[in-house]
Amino acid sequence: MRELRLEKTLSAVRARAALIGAVVLAADQITKLWARTALADRDIEVIPGFLRFHLGENSGSAFSLFQGLGTLLALVAAAASVVILVLVGKSRTRLELAGFSLILGGAAGNLMDRIVKGPWLTGTVTDFIDFSFWPNFNVADSAITLGVVGLLWAAKRSG
Repeated sequence: MRELRLEKTLSAVRARAALIGAVVLAADQITKLWARTALADRDIEVIPGFLRFHLGENSGSAFSLFQGLGTLLALVAAAASVVILVLVGKSRTRLELAGFSLILGGAAGNLMDRIVKGPWLTGTVTDFIDFSFWPNFNVADSAITLGVVGLLWAAKRSG
């Protein structure tokens, strides 16, 4: 009986993580679709000289590292997603669950770009948020970063 309750609890935790990840994935894909249409022929200055929306495509990873290695990066993102689904079951706090879920959704968002926009997972990732002092990024990248920060914070609080 106890084993059955643990399985139901684990399923509920994974379902919650999947839901959060799906929300991140949807937000990421919707904003990228907007960016590819609204920014196709112009930039939008949000805060002049500081923040603009500027359409960019990235065949690499964060900070434009590993250009041209889209297939490898896609496989790493897929493997990381599987590992995260396993780790979600070991989450001890809501902050850890949120961190894993944000990373999962962000990885899925960028993986979706690589699947849809190129053969053999070689597609580029759409970036459009451009701070003047930082490389372009997107909602998926933001979710991954926030997820990592959340996990680090949770580790510091528990340690």
